[in-house]
Amino acid sequence: MVISQGNLSLKIVTYLTYSKKVTIVYVKFCRYNKNTEKVTVVAKKENVMMRLEELKDRLEIKELVDVFANLADMKDAKSQGDLFLPDGTLEFQMGFDGEVKNIVGRESLVTAFAATIEPCVSVYHINGQHTIELNEDMTEANGVAYCVATLVNDVDGKRIVTDNKVRYTDEYSKVDGKWYIKKRRTTFLISEKHELAQ
Repeated sequence: MVISQGNLSLKIVTYLTYSKKVTIVYVKFCRYNKNTEKVTVVAKKENVMMRLEELKDRLEIKELVDVFANLADMKDAKSQGDLFLPDGTLEFQMGFDGEVKNIVGRESLVTAFAATIEPCVSVYHINGQHTIELNEDMTEANGVAYCVATLVNDVDGKRIVTDNKVRYTDEYSKVDGKWYIKKRRTTFLISEKHELAQ
């Protein structure tokens, strides 16, 4: 395929490599001068592979955040803790100006997660927008994610719903090919309680 612009064109040459389970598309971008008929490579397949690796990392980080939410709904505090680095940190605050408190280390994190979700009758999380910024060597990343976390508890014979609108400010680390949460700040933007309608 050739995209023309004045005397210059951009030729896109595509190579397909097939395996039993995977199809990989390599793209080479070339600049073509109509007057000299000279073709200059401006992006090689290595650049494309780097881009594919970046997309893979982004998907894995997004899944990391989604799995954390799913595990909360399943009341699996132990597995939630395993998503953090051994010395991972959880910070939390009420509003952006609220006092920041923190919990450090997997064991302490699991204890804190269990104390929140195990007493609940039901737990429901739904994640929203999630932006990710990777560093150059793609071993560290920062992210911001939004979540609605709903907890239902029995209080004096009534079902009380706590709706939390939360912003996560995250740091991620890739260790032995796997992404972990290094640090997470949970900012409660809105927290409301009401009785569950029967």
